Amino acid sequence: MNIVIVNSSDTFEYRADMVYAYFSKRNHTVTVLSSDFMHIEKKRRQCTKKDYIYLRTIPYKKNISLKRLYSHYRFSRKCIRWLQKKQFDLLYIVIPPNCQSAIAKKYAKCNKVKIVMDIIDMWPESFPSKNTDHFLFRQWGKLRDRNLKYADYIITECDLYQEKLKKFLSGIKVQTIYWSHQDNALPEEAAVATPMTADEIHLCYLGSINHIIDISKIGEIISSIANEKKVVLKIIGGGERKELLISAAEENGATVHDYGKVYDHKTKKEIMDTCHYGLNIMKDTICVGLSMKSVDYLENGLPVINNLPGDMAQIVYKERCGVNISDSDWLDQVLVKSVNSDIRVNALECYRKYFSKDMFETQLKKVVDEVIADSQRW
Repeated sequence: MNIVIVNSSDTFEYRADMVYAYFSKRNHTVTVLSSDFMHIEKKRRQCTKKDYIYLRTIPYKKNISLKRLYSHYRFSRKCIRWLQKKQFDLLYIVIPPNCQSAIAKKYAKCNKVKIVMDIIDMWPESFPSKNTDHFLFRQWGKLRDRNLKYADYIITECDLYQEKLKKFLSGIKVQTIYWSHQDNALPEEAAVATPMTADEIHLCYLGSINHIIDISKIGEIISSIANEKKVVLKIIGGGERKELLISAAEENGATVHDYGKVYDHKTKKEIMDTCHYGLNIMKDTICVGLSMKSVDYLENGLPVINNLPGDMAQIVYKERCGVNISDSDWLDQVLVKSVNSDIRVNALECYRKYFSKDMFETQLKKVVDEVIADSQRW
C-alpha cells in the first residue's frame, strides 16, 4: 500500500512514529505529513526524519489562542493541497487538531482510499473549565464530530472517548489502542524503590506542568501523606506552572528535587527507581481517560497515585498497580503499599499487558485487516 499519515503536533509524534514503523516494517510505502513548527518548544524544527514531509506552518506563542487555531486550519488546507497531487491507498489522520478531520471529508467519496482517524485527545472536552458549553467551544468540537462519519475506521486512545462520542460513531468500526512506547529495554523485574525507609514516601511528577494539572490536589495529597511520613517530591519536566507546583509541594510539607526536563530513558528510569509512586493528577473538569505520563510510570515499574476516571481508574483497580484517590481509604493504601514490592511488579506487568509495543501492533493489525478486508487489490 501507499500510505500517508497526517500528524501536525510533536506532542503526538510518538504515535505517528509507531504507526510509521509498523507499516514500514511490512514493506508499505509510508509518508508522514507533519508541521515544521514544534508545539512543545514553540520553534521551527531543526532535525528531520526519513519519509517525513514538513509543511511550513504559521507559528504561535500561546497554547490557547485564535492564532493557534488558525495555524492548525492552514496546516490542514496545505495537507489537502499536497494530497491532491498524490496517489495513495490509506490515509491515517491523527487528531487533534480537530480541523484535520476535514481532510477525511475531501477523500470520503474516493472509493480507492481508505481512511483511519486516530483520536488521541479530545478538545474542547479536555479544556480545564466547566464553561465548555459556550458557542465557540461547541463549534470547536463540531469541527471533529461532523467529520467522523467519513472514516472507515476510528481508533480512540481510550474507551472513555468512545463513550463521549458514541452518538457520532453509529455504524463506524471503532477500536481502542492505548498510548504505547517502543519498549525501552524493559527490565525483567521491577526495581525496588530506594531509599526504602519506613518513614519516607518518595513521589515522582513526570511531564509538562501546565493548566490541566491539578496543583491544589497534589498539594492536598502531599499534606495528607506528610502527616504520616516524610515526603520527597522529584520533578522530571517543566512548564509554565512549575514554580506553583514547587511552592505547593513545599508549603504542604514536601522536600522538592527538581531534575528539569530529562529525555534520556536511562536517566529517567534511575530517578523513578528511587520513588514509590508517580503522580497522575489532573483537574476533574477535563475529559481524559489515560495520560502519557501514566504509561511512562508503568513502563518503569512505578505505581501511580491516580485521580483520572474511566480507563485509568479501572486499570489501577483491576491490575493493582497503584492507588485511586477516589477510594475512601486511599491514604492507608498509599502507606501500606509503599513497602510492598508486589505493587511494582504489578505496575510493570500492567505496562506489558496494555501498553507494550507488541500489544500496540497486535491491535493496529486488527484495524488494518478489517479496513482492507473488502479490497481485493490489497
